[in-house]
Amino acid sequence: MPDHTAAASAAERLALQRSADSELLRLFGYRGFRRLQRPIVEAILDGRDVLAVLPTGAGKSVCFQLPALMSGGVTLVISPLISLMQDQVAALRRRGLPAADLTSATPDRDRRAARLAVARGTLRLLYVSPEMLCSRGFRDLWRERRPVRVVVDEAHCISEWGHDFRPSYRRIGEFVRFAGRPPIAAFTATATPATRRDVEDCLRLSAPLRVVAPVDRPNIRWAAGRTGSLAEAVHRAGDAVRRALRSDPAAAAIVYVPTRARAAHAAAELRRLGVAAVYYHAGLDDRVRHRVQAGFLEGASRVICATSAFGMGIDHPRIRLVSHCGMPGALESYVQEAGRAGRDGRPARALLLVTPRDRQVHSTLLRAADHSDPAAARRARGRLRAMMGYVSCRTCRRSYIARYFGEPAPRCAGCDRCETVGQP
Repeated sequence: MPDHTAAASAAERLALQRSADSELLRLFGYRGFRRLQRPIVEAILDGRDVLAVLPTGAGKSVCFQLPALMSGGVTLVISPLISLMQDQVAALRRRGLPAADLTSATPDRDRRAARLAVARGTLRLLYVSPEMLCSRGFRDLWRERRPVRVVVDEAHCISEWGHDFRPSYRRIGEFVRFAGRPPIAAFTATATPATRRDVEDCLRLSAPLRVVAPVDRPNIRWAAGRTGSLAEAVHRAGDAVRRALRSDPAAAAIVYVPTRARAAHAAAELRRLGVAAVYYHAGLDDRVRHRVQAGFLEGASRVICATSAFGMGIDHPRIRLVSHCGMPGALESYVQEAGRAGRDGRPARALLLVTPRDRQVHSTLLRAADHSDPAAARRARGRLRAMMGYVSCRTCRRSYIARYFGEPAPRCAGCDRCETVGQP
């Protein structure tokens, strides 16, 4: 049986690294790497473990897709979101690149095709949910042909210190050991120092390359304010949306709301105010969801009202505003979602509008969690206090975010606390 997990020779690795630029252009059409991408790509090609914390828009997917397409064997990509996996696989296939997904939503015909491609060695990227790793049928797939590497996307889900902990992610290490311990590359957009340590320990990363990009986004102006109701928050968001759209004929905006019902309601209210808006949430029919998402990405729709289900993996460079009508439960979630603004580096705004019910809703959820996992509830309360502290802080919001993530406070490039004029 061929050993597909064996490391390439030094000469082969060097040749791969030298060809990365040309392959980046040939496979993806990019003429150069973004900041921090090259060392990650080269480390993965060299067979090293990697832990990368890169903000939204830094190009995480290319960091593991390019090495997978340049080398032999199958790279296994573990992701918590079926819609994100489907979108990435569809984008790769449109380029004629060998990728597939295996999830609970994958049709039987596509499952058979993916398994056959793994057995024949013609597949390069296989996206799976963490729950799939424990099934006997999935493990049988790897008894003759091991994955050459394992990529863990949204790696913060591993950590009980993180804001989106998923118990199924804690089983990834067990599968990696079953698969002969191939190299691991773990990626996430936001992680505190405690979360990063937990990810490394759980995955047992061996002398990993650690790349942690600064959380500060100088082109984003941060602002927050309190409102008397969700309706008032939507009206204020609508005013901000109109200003953003006037600033750029190709500008787009995202308005986040806490529930599915509110997404449809907010879109209807914005339309009543003269802002053409669509809505998105995970409960939509798949075809409708894809149509709405495609319309936003292609510019047919410039404003989308959505729950937190929208935005992961979205590559829209001209989002000038991300407004939250309602407070997320953790600063990690908020920074990741707000960071979808200004991916092109031009000025953008992140506006958080807090409603009277926010604290009540989160407190109710925490009381329910107390009965099932008191330790997890304590950590969640700490994250909620930090989120509320961001809203009420009287000093620089940019510095508050940086300190939370264990980074030195940057010089403020724009927030409502440091400016003498203007309101959120």
